[in-house]
Amino acid sequence: MKIVIISDIHGNLAALGALPERDYDALWCIGDLVDYGPCPHEVVRQIQAKAALCVRGNHDNAAGLSVDPNCSPPYKHLAAETLRYTQQVCTEDDVLYLRSLPLQYRVMTGGAKFHLVHAMPTDPLFGYCPQDSELWREQVRGIDADVLVVGHTHTPFVRFEDGTVIVNPGSLGQPKTGRPQACYAVWEDGKISLKEYDYPIDETIRGIRGMPLETHDQESLIAVLKTGNLPA
Repeated sequence: MKIVIISDIHGNLAALGALPERDYDALWCIGDLVDYGPCPHEVVRQIQAKAALCVRGNHDNAAGLSVDPNCSPPYKHLAAETLRYTQQVCTEDDVLYLRSLPLQYRVMTGGAKFHLVHAMPTDPLFGYCPQDSELWREQVRGIDADVLVVGHTHTPFVRFEDGTVIVNPGSLGQPKTGRPQACYAVWEDGKISLKEYDYPIDETIRGIRGMPLETHDQESLIAVLKTGNLPA
């Protein structure tokens, strides 16, 4: 059993289209299909067509319900500006799909129990829990799972806590690794691998320059993609 796990695509269709995995049993998405990137509609359609499972991220929730995504200060302005764009280019069906995504998903497959959530089980949309946080001990005690799959931080990691494997695939469309490569994870026959790859980033940059945003906002989004770091 081979499962490809992606998260935080953020409208980056070029990164999604360049995903190198072609031979797998299931594709899982851990949320945040939209905002920041130029192609939210196309990404939603691709995930609808290809993902066996998808949970709702804070940006999906914001676009689907017209609410605040509650981003950290460096991203708050960019999130607000690109949310308006997302809602302009997404169809009613896209919006309905985003708001109907489950907040958490539990599934048994390949002899393992998985718990999928965008942020963390006790705060599925907004909880920010990095790899070294002591909160993970509390989080795994509240669920019955062999593998807890999370996203939201845009940083990939694997951590073992009280018999549970915690996996964050990182961000496919806006990594925060200090590198521009798209990130994802693969679960295959009980083994977890973290992977990254190059994609045609210039295609995404051209799309951002075509978004109806102020030039300085476009440049901030481009810098995030090129550097893999927070906006200046």
